[in-house]
Formats: sequence, structure tokens, C-alpha cells
Amino acid sequence: MALTETRPETPAPSPVGATPITVDGLLGTGDHKTIGRLFIGGGLIGLVGGLIVGIAAIFYANNYDDLAAASIDYLPQVWSLSRDLVLLGGLVPILVGLAVYLVPLQIGAPSLAFPRGAAAALWTWYLGTALLILAYVFNGGPGGGRRDFVVLWAAALAMMVGSLVWAMVCIATTALGARTHGMTLERVPHTTWGFLVFSIVGVLSLPIMMAELLLAFVRIRYLHLPIDQSASLTAVTDGVSLPPALYWIGIPVLAMAADIIGVHTGRPVRFHRSILVVIGLFGVLSYGADVVGLGSVRGVDFENGLLVFGLLAAVVPVLAVLALTGDSIRAGAFVPRTALVGALLSGLLLLAATVVALLGLVEPIMGFLDELFPDSIDMTNSLVLNGTRFHEGIRALVVGAALVAAIAALHHWSVKIWGRRLAESLGFVSILAAAGGAVLLAAGEVAAGVDDQPWLPVRATDDYPAGLAAISLIGAAVLAAGGLVLAADMAMSLLGRKPAGSSPTEWRGSTLEWATPSPPPVGNFPAAPIVTSANPLADGELRYADGTAWAGDGSSADDADQPVAVEAGEEAR
Repeated sequence: MALTETRPETPAPSPVGATPITVDGLLGTGDHKTIGRLFIGGGLIGLVGGLIVGIAAIFYANNYDDLAAASIDYLPQVWSLSRDLVLLGGLVPILVGLAVYLVPLQIGAPSLAFPRGAAAALWTWYLGTALLILAYVFNGGPGGGRRDFVVLWAAALAMMVGSLVWAMVCIATTALGARTHGMTLERVPHTTWGFLVFSIVGVLSLPIMMAELLLAFVRIRYLHLPIDQSASLTAVTDGVSLPPALYWIGIPVLAMAADIIGVHTGRPVRFHRSILVVIGLFGVLSYGADVVGLGSVRGVDFENGLLVFGLLAAVVPVLAVLALTGDSIRAGAFVPRTALVGALLSGLLLLAATVVALLGLVEPIMGFLDELFPDSIDMTNSLVLNGTRFHEGIRALVVGAALVAAIAALHHWSVKIWGRRLAESLGFVSILAAAGGAVLLAAGEVAAGVDDQPWLPVRATDDYPAGLAAISLIGAAVLAAGGLVLAADMAMSLLGRKPAGSSPTEWRGSTLEWATPSPPPVGNFPAAPIVTSANPLADGELRYADGTAWAGDGSSADDADQPVAVEAGEEAR
């Protein structure tokens, strides 16, 4: 389906910073670019806060001296708050913000589908996040001692999840129904395709979490679950925190890496359709809601055949995307920019997560073989990692991959989003800190799993080696430092640097977002673009429906020799 309506004329773009920002302008905005920026900014604050709280959770879990003797154990609340903020208050909103901003630009649409709905989702998410933090502050959340605030936690988290689901509906609808002339699904940029798959999987899986939160609300509110047993509600987020479901946030990682690598090597990825297929396959394998959902009601079945298959097969699409994009690295020029290095590291971290997760399959596979050959298999020496802190190591790698990908994306599209460049030096520091911290944290947590340390939020046993605990703590601190450096980089860029100008092709990109000024004006394009390939700027054949051609500077130019006109209502196929 393509967007074919005749578009209204849009005013010429104003210089960056020329339009004053007002409170009523922000609250009443329907511009997808403003909504995307607000999602990115709020998500970055939530992510940094969640990573800092995560340091406290790891310290709390590993300190078995004075804190272990405390009459009240706050570990479930601290750990749960970190989990909620890092994923649903941080990484997912950042990815949603990037999608809200970029998808309409990449497919040649003047706006996002249901822009007011997306704005409502934004402010609902902000309100839900504020209420969630309030619930924890007043002794609510899983393991909390005040029933009303445990109830508030369930309602606030459901509000956050519901708002993100609605934002994803807007993103998916835009990608499916607002594409410009000639922009078939086979021609959409990898980033748009990745956000489409990401949104569809989120729309299918997150409502299951909302249902469980509703169940938790009823169980706590009407005394079906004693307040001293509310710590079990930490498992509510297992549906997006355990692999293969956790790989859901890795879908945009692969997609953005493919686009960024193609631009910064100067060689657009040749195997466009193949990458679309493997990203879609990765999305299918990451749908794990039925496998690991409803964790607070029933335990996770790690011997579930679907879970085993999903973990085994997930390595293939990640490896395939890295291999297919490797052709651009081989044939192009490798310029060590923050965006390119970050794209490569994010893909490698995601690959490491899928490979290390295979260690958790030793027990179920050996158990299956034991049933077939009871006299030949010795289960006493099997590696048993499920139900230990091993899962936190996998989560650290995926979170690190998503954070590094976000850093790379924000540097790659910084001029397009804010009209300002982010600092390369700070970008490298944030990427190295995020990647290094994720690896250290994963190493410490996987080693803790091998040492048979219980899964958080249960405290480590008193024989837990202090060296392993220190590795996890240092890794968490370095990972959080990566997020802090990114926040400082963005703040310094927005407040201290002059606008970079309106050059649309900062990196000589080949997709439609680089055919507009930076940042784009209202309406994005002077008229509906007409494309004939997946890389219209590289092919030099971009035309507009009003009969003009792209001039290479974000504007259109008269092209009397090759006029192109598209009737209103005509559908490009």
C-alpha cells in the first residue's frame, strides 16, 4: 500500500533554532520529529537512572555482611526498579523514539500515522514512568511492604507498556500504509524494516505482560497474594528479559547496523533483500512471550522445546547479517567513526549474547538424551546454568548491544535529528565504556552462574568469590558510565555547539532521510518522492510528484527534460 494523496505545500525550512520552543507547543505537538526527540531524551534519562540503580542492586546482592542481616530485604525492589527502567523506561523508548523520527523520513511520508495518538503515547509513558518511580519510593513494587503502592506499581508499569504498544502501532501502520510512490516493502531501508518487525513483535508480546500486570493488580488489591510474597512479581518482566524473548530489542540493532555500515564504508549493502529476510527471521525467533511469559504465576520451563529451538536458531540470523554487511566493509573504505565502530560492536555483542546463551541448553539437551539413552548419559556432570545468575550475563550483553547501537545511531543521525553533531571523542568513550562494561558484567554473571549462585533477586551465597563479585560490580559501573557519557555528549552538543547547518547528506547517505534539510521542515519533503530502488540517492534518480528532481541539497530543482507527474490517487506498484 502506498501513500498517494496530494500533499499540501509546506513552508520553507527555518534555520535551526529559529523557532522558539514553548510549553504549549511541546504538549500539543503532533510533529513526529518532536515526539521522537522527546522519546529519545526521556528514554536516555530513564536508561541512565536504571543503570545506576543496577549498580546498587548488584552491590546489594553481593554484600552478605551487614546488609544480609537487615530485617527488611530491599533487593527485590532495587533489582526490579533497575529492570523496569533499563528496558521499559530506557532502551525501548529510545528505540521507539528513533523509529518515530526516522521511519516517516525513510519511506517518504510527510508525517507519522496517527500523530496525535503517538503524542498521547508519549505523555502517557512519561506519566506512567513517574508513577512507577513514585511507587518504588513509597515502598511499593515487587517485595514492597505497602499494598497500595504495590498496586500502583502494577498500574504504572501497565500504563508504560500500553503507551509503548500504541506507539508501536503507529510505527507499524506508518511503515505499512504510508510509503511513498515506488517504495515497496522490498525497497524500504533496513532501519525501517527492522523497526517494523520490532513493532509487530512488541504489539504481539507486550500485551501478554499487560495481562499479567492486570492479574497482579487483582491478586494484590483483593488480598489473593499476601504482601510478604509480592517479591514473586519480579518475574512479570521475564517476557522481555529472558532469551529468546530478550532478543526482541536486538532487532533494530541489526537493522541500524546494516544501514550505518553501508553509509560509512561508502558501499551500500548489496544483499538488501537477503538482510530483510534474515532480520524478519530473527524477529520470528525472538517472539518468546508464550515461552517465558506469565513467570509470576508459573515457573519458566527451560526445557520447553520452543525455547530450545529459539535459542539454537537465533545465532543464524545474527551471524548472517554480520556476514552480509561484511562485504561492504571489505569493498569499502573503513573510516573509524563512532557510528561505524558502534554498529560493528553492537552486532558483535548481540552475536556474543546468542552464542553464550547456548550454554544454557546443555542441561535440557542432555536431559532429553538421557530419556532416550538412560544407560549411556551421565547427568551428574552436566552444566546446569538455568535458574542461576547466568541469565543476567546474557541480559547484560543484549543491553550492551542495544546501548551501543543507540550511541552509534544517535551519532549517525545526530545532524538529521537535532541539526548538531555529537562529539566523536566522547562518542568513542561512550561506546568503549558501554561495550567493555557489558562484557565485564556478562563475564562476572556467567561465572556466578557456573558457581551456582542463585538468580537475582536472591542474594549471593556467603561462599561467592569476592573477585567474581567485583567483576560484576565494575562491569555494571563501566556500563553505566557509557550511558552517562552519552548523556553528557548530547547535552554539550545541544547546549554548547553551534548548529551544523542544513546539509542533508552529512555522510552521503543513500536513503530518503538524507534528501531533506537537517533537521527536516514540517511535511518533511517538498512533494511526494518517487523512488525506483532501495538506494534512490545513490542511483541519482529521485524525483518528486510535482515534476521536479532532487537537487542534492535537500531541495527540489526544475527538471524540464524529464518531467515526472503522478496523479492524485494513482498507486505506485
